[in-house]
Amino acid sequence: MAPMTVGQASSQFSRSLWMIEELEVSVGLIQDDSERHYGLALIQIMRGKFQEAIKSLDKAVEAKPEHVRALWLLGEIHIKLGQYEKGAEALEAVVRHEPSNLTAITWLSLAYHSLNKRSQATKVQSILETIAPDLVVSRINK
Repeated sequence: MAPMTVGQASSQFSRSLWMIEELEVSVGLIQDDSERHYGLALIQIMRGKFQEAIKSLDKAVEAKPEHVRALWLLGEIHIKLGQYEKGAEALEAVVRHEPSNLTAITWLSLAYHSLNKRSQATKVQSILETIAPDLVVSRINK
């Protein structure tokens, strides 16, 4: 298969933007506030508009406080933006709703380490070791 030319890539990119705009219109028609705001946040992330995505995710969680996917995404975005306290807060809520969510526990541990909250990080790490001991890399204390 021959590589794509710049013109072909540009055409496909324009078509992708058109599809995102159409998806945005469709998501706006969803009646459930939490799902509508979650869907809009996904679109905003695709567009690289992370602050707008955070606002939409906050609205999704406001409409449905147990919206785990919105909480998870909110935590991930905050951590990637270096906002570890806010990220930890969202991921704590995920873990409250899904105590064995390995990914959320791992990211929560990362947030605590980044905040130098070693005792909380160790506590979360021990939960992870209990749930999935084969997935945790051993550390040797020196």
